[in-house]
Amino acid sequence: MPGTSEYPELEALQSRISSLTHLKQNVLMTYAILGGLERSVERTAAVLASLIGVPAPHFSRARRELEAEGWLEHTHSEGQVKFYRLGEKATGREVVVALRSRPTA
Repeated sequence: MPGTSEYPELEALQSRISSLTHLKQNVLMTYAILGGLERSVERTAAVLASLIGVPAPHFSRARRELEAEGWLEHTHSEGQVKFYRLGEKATGREVVVALRSRPTA
């Protein structure tokens, strides 16, 4: 069928992030591919930076900026390592209950 995509969510994300820098686009697409629209990506900044071929400090700075702008959401930490998933701005979905404010079982 013309006009249909096998990956409509990724195409929608690409459209939403088109005005961002290439580094920020690559960071967000990495999170989208590894975690989908909902799951946290449990890999360190160094590992993710290596996957997209940038220095870890550049990746970490871009990730901090994306979190501050609402593109990424901090989900949890293990020691000093923080893990993230796509935020509302990236997914286009409104989060009814923020992940960190949910009660744990």
